[in-house]
Amino acid sequence: MRADAPQLPFFVYGTLLPGEANFYLWREAIVRFRPAILNNARMFSLGRFPMAIDAPEGEVRGLVVDIRPSSYLAALSLLDQLEGVRLHPVHGSGYTRVRRLVRPAGEPAVVAWVYLGDAFFVRGRRPIDVAWKTYTCKGP
Repeated sequence: MRADAPQLPFFVYGTLLPGEANFYLWREAIVRFRPAILNNARMFSLGRFPMAIDAPEGEVRGLVVDIRPSSYLAALSLLDQLEGVRLHPVHGSGYTRVRRLVRPAGEPAVVAWVYLGDAFFVRGRRPIDVAWKTYTCKGP
């Protein structure tokens, strides 16, 4: 990402949420977060972490997160590395960071970075119809 590119917020739905395993990695960079919904996506459990994929119906509940401008490029790099991101989709290789419209609760929709997975990895799995935190508290 170029240094002069727009600094979009992130939409997160799994282990990057407050209280989850990877939140500590970026909490100091966060300015604010608020509940949001990503439409046209479904979330699946891969065990210790979820994967959301594009889907014509469904929604994923998570948070839209704003990052401190001085920490943005470092946070972006860290999250890309954590997610094993690729910016040009290649079937079967994990997550891709994409721009998607998300709806923060009680606010206008915003464009945010979202880490979406490849449907190949969730074949045969049932989607999670609750937020990740609810799912992990209840168990599969």
